[in-house]
Amino acid sequence: MKTAIRRSLLSFSAAAALALLATGCAIHVTHTEGGNSSKLSTNAAGTANFQCVASPSGECHYALYTSRCSTAEGEGGQPATTCTHQVIRQFTVAAGQTQEMRDLPQGFKQCMKTSQKPQVPSCGS
Repeated sequence: MKTAIRRSLLSFSAAAALALLATGCAIHVTHTEGGNSSKLSTNAAGTANFQCVASPSGECHYALYTSRCSTAEGEGGQPATTCTHQVIRQFTVAAGQTQEMRDLPQGFKQCMKTSQKPQVPSCGS
């Protein structure tokens, strides 16, 4: 009996995982800062969910942006790369909450800080 239940649970788990893969959904822990974390879930249609898992300030501050980089010959014949960054959205999510964003451009990047507004592109303080 226990073996049949385990097989049923494994079949259900496998089916659920296949369903998530079929929809293009992926979940990644995208930032960990001193044990505090944020999760990002995206799909191919340009929709993303930002979840503030834990934060000492009670909030996660996000900046979403895109980057365009080009490489040209620089000083001494060495390649030099120049990047231009465009912030597309900035927002705050309370700890334990999730916020959905739609119509995001493909390949967008994110910065997240728990104590202050992040600086693009370095996410530094």
